[in-house]
Amino acid sequence: MAARFRLVLNEYALAHAMSSTETAKLLSRKASEVAAIARHDAPKNKKGSWNSYARSLSITAWEENGVVRSAVQADRHALLIEYGWRDGGGRRHPGNHVLKNALMKVREP
Repeated sequence: MAARFRLVLNEYALAHAMSSTETAKLLSRKASEVAAIARHDAPKNKKGSWNSYARSLSITAWEENGVVRSAVQADRHALLIEYGWRDGGGRRHPGNHVLKNALMKVREP
């Protein structure tokens, strides 16, 4: 038989947990993992380029109202690779969904 319990938190419990330094470290580590997996799975060529996918991702962490947030930022080139585009002739080039796949690999089972 499954155990039943009741968890009661006060209204400041989540704010306190999100503003701790441990949470900031965890969020930055998870964002780094997402960026590393996306860079690894991204399409590559033998010659490095100024607009390569690895250079298109950056990790940003900030504090907003005492709550630490972290994100992987992608520029326009990375978003085109993610979602696809249409060329001048109107042909569709499907996206690779690299960031989505990286998020799916990092999430908890």
